[in-house]
Amino acid sequence: MSTPQNLQEFLDKLYTALSSGDVETWVSMHSPEAIFNIAGGTIISGQAPMPRLLSDVFPLVFGSLDPETVRFGLRWKLMCADDKRATVIFEGESTTTSGEPYNNRYIQILEFGDDGLIHEVWEYFDTALANERLFNKPGQTALDLESFRY
Repeated sequence: MSTPQNLQEFLDKLYTALSSGDVETWVSMHSPEAIFNIAGGTIISGQAPMPRLLSDVFPLVFGSLDPETVRFGLRWKLMCADDKRATVIFEGESTTTSGEPYNNRYIQILEFGDDGLIHEVWEYFDTALANERLFNKPGQTALDLESFRY
């Protein structure tokens, strides 16, 4: 495993795709077998392989947000990196479908494979805010995900 030689360019492309809603480019920068470890005590917390992230997690997150206002991956900054991982902090801004602001700050630890793609992600954010603004609908139940691992 090794971080891309052009790490700054890679991250700029990744977070530009995220902030502009370019899901195709964002997905292409991850291994098809990528694992997302989502921290906290939310209905999306746990370990989500890429297919479950796209089919189950994304609809729960983005279904609660006004699509015209969604901007994730803003003001990103590389905090540290070694030969196989990078830690990035960034912000997200949007409005919920009920008109409330949802502005959160995220930390992602990205682990790269020898192919230069992201193979594993550990994501941390204000889960209390997410529970209050995104996951507060009657009848919502937690996804059946494996436990967060590290």
